[in-house]
This record gives sequence, C-alpha cells and structure tokens, in this order.
Amino acid sequence: MNKKKRQKVPKNGDWSKLCPDVLRKIFETLSSPVDSHRAKIVCSGWYSVWKTCAKRPPCPLRIIHQGDSPTLGKGNRKLVGLFQHRSYCMASSGNWLLMVELRLKFYIYNLLTKERIDLPSMESQILGGQVRFKPGREYFHGYLVGPSRRDKVPFDYEAVEWEKSLAVLWVNDTTGDYVVAWTFIQKYLFSYMKGDGFWRDLNSNGKSLVLFDMACEDSMLYLLTIDHHIKIFNFFGDIFTGKQNRYWGRPFNFVAQPWEYVWKRKMVIRRSGEVLIVLSLKEKVKKEEKLLFYIFKMNLESCKWERVYSIGDEMLSFGRGVTVPLALKDLGDGIKSDSIYFVDEDVWPDHKDHDHRVSNCGVFDIATSKIEWPKKIYCFINKTHWFVRGVAY
Repeated sequence: MNKKKRQKVPKNGDWSKLCPDVLRKIFETLSSPVDSHRAKIVCSGWYSVWKTCAKRPPCPLRIIHQGDSPTLGKGNRKLVGLFQHRSYCMASSGNWLLMVELRLKFYIYNLLTKERIDLPSMESQILGGQVRFKPGREYFHGYLVGPSRRDKVPFDYEAVEWEKSLAVLWVNDTTGDYVVAWTFIQKYLFSYMKGDGFWRDLNSNGKSLVLFDMACEDSMLYLLTIDHHIKIFNFFGDIFTGKQNRYWGRPFNFVAQPWEYVWKRKMVIRRSGEVLIVLSLKEKVKKEEKLLFYIFKMNLESCKWERVYSIGDEMLSFGRGVTVPLALKDLGDGIKSDSIYFVDEDVWPDHKDHDHRVSNCGVFDIATSKIEWPKKIYCFINKTHWFVRGVAY
C-alpha cells in the first residue's frame, strides 16, 4: 500500500505558501477591518487570496471628531501618545490620516504601519506666488502675506478653526502616490502632490475661493463652490472646462420647500468618476420631524440635475464623499448596499433620535427612507479625542 506523501513544509516557515483554501477560511473569519487589512498586506500571495473572499469587511477607516470627551475606550492604548497634544486630523484616506501641528506643519500618518511622511513647510515657497505664510515674533503667531505689503493678515495658530477648513487626502496604496488639498480660513486653497517639494496656490488670479465642499479621486480635485458650480482641477493647477468637465456651467440649484431644512451639502465621487450631490436635511410637517438624505446626479442628455432613488449595489459614506461597491446586498451588522452611512454631526443636531440612539453612527436606507442606529463594533481614541473606526456601525 502506497503511503500518502506528506506536503513538504519549508524549514524557514514560509507562510506565503499556505493553502489558498485555508487562507480564505481564515480571512473570512476576520470581522475587524484592521485585522483584515493587516492580513492582506503580508505578501502578494495573501493579497491575491484575500481578493477572492466573498465576505470581508468592506468599509474604510473613518475619523470622527468627538469634542473634548476624555473617555478612553477599550483597546485604545495603542494610539495614546502617537500625536502631539495640539495635533489636528484634517482628513483621511484608507489607513492614512492627514495631520497638522502648530506652525502649519503637515504630515500624513499610516495608523497600521505607523509610517509618517512629513510634507513641506507652509512657511516655505508656495508656487503661484499670490500668498505666503510668514512666522511671527511669537511661536503661536503668524501672518498670511498677499502680493502687496498691505495684504498682511495676522492670525493665531492656536485659534485657527480647523473644523471649518476643508481638506482632502488621496493615497494610492499600490503605487504609494498621494495628493493633499486644504483651505485656509475658508478662502485660500493649497495643494501638494508627492514629489513636488513645494505647495501650490490654486486660487485663480489670487482671488479667494469660498467652497461648500471638495473631494478627490484618482488625483483629480473636485470643488463645489459657494455659487453651486463644480470645478475640476488637476494638481498642477489646471482647471478643466468644456468636454473635460461635463459639469462646467451647469450649477446645482436646489430650491427647498417650506417644510425642508437643509443641514449639509456633500459632493460624492463614484468609482466611475460620476459626481453625486447629497443633501442632509430634515422634513418638518406640523409637529412631525424626519431626517432625510436626497441624492442628485446630472442627466447627461438634458444636462439637468435630477434626484435619484437608488445607488444599486453600492453604499455611500457621507463623510468620506465616496461610494463603496458591495459583493453582497447585506453583510450584516448594518452593512448593506443602497444605503448611506453617516455620523451624528452629519444630520440636524436637535433630531428626535439624538437622546435614544445606541451609537453616534447611523445608516439611512435609501429605498425606505428609514434610519437605523446600529451598535458599534469597536472603537478606540487617541489623546486628541478623535475616534477611529473601521466598520463602526
């Protein structure tokens, strides 16, 4: 009788050669997005198997500001001490955070690998030459200097309202490329792209640019201006018009009914590059109030904005301004397609569910217009009081 041949195991314990079926079963038991991400980046072989899993955590990390609560959740000790006390998180992309410290020192930080990439100082030369930052005599003071000597605006670094500044971060995990854009005092727009060595001033002809929102996808910057137009930049400062920007000259105008009260406007970029405008609002009829989200897209034939009532097999992250395709319609734990994921600050603050919700994360079912407040799976916090979540619903 022939003895079954044993599979040879390398003496060095090469985990990359594990049986794909075994790996797949292991991956599908990982409910935490952090664990799932760590597993897939072990090697290219593991990543190839991970992509074939039918069930895996679909949501990217999301950073949510929680005010001044000193409470530390279970498992948060790993983040305590990572950032300076006066650090502020401006934006996130996957596992990367865009952070800013005093004196406008920007850097991006990977929460999982702990890699830090420092960006050029904002006090160095800014391409475009219209404005520049100049340090003051005291450490916490500085100046925004315009083209002429009279254009000199003093400010206090500690008093800057970062929560009112718009910022985007886009990172390509495959190539390592990244781009950053942010607004200062809601008027001046700056950008940086990997390899540049300097920041760019994107304000056209030195004019201030007031925005409702901005988003970034595939190194393209989308701006929703205060006059409801959509501008598209590349990160060399070129504005796309005509055929390069199908939305050019077609502003988004929403006329609210007397019972509709808009709270926020958000621009969302789909994987296809299509732009959606999402409104967070409340409907008030007599004494009854209801939180709602309206989604609009442009009809390419009529060139008019129309409301849509489904996004198919995608889920929409309101805060991130992106849609995520799902292989299954319902993955449990509140994760399902054709829905909008949001946090409490994305909706009207005085809503009726505020004191009764089980978490500060909600799911809006687009088909039924109903909101659920699923229980959080996990959460941890760093010393700057920012909650970091994977599937935090």
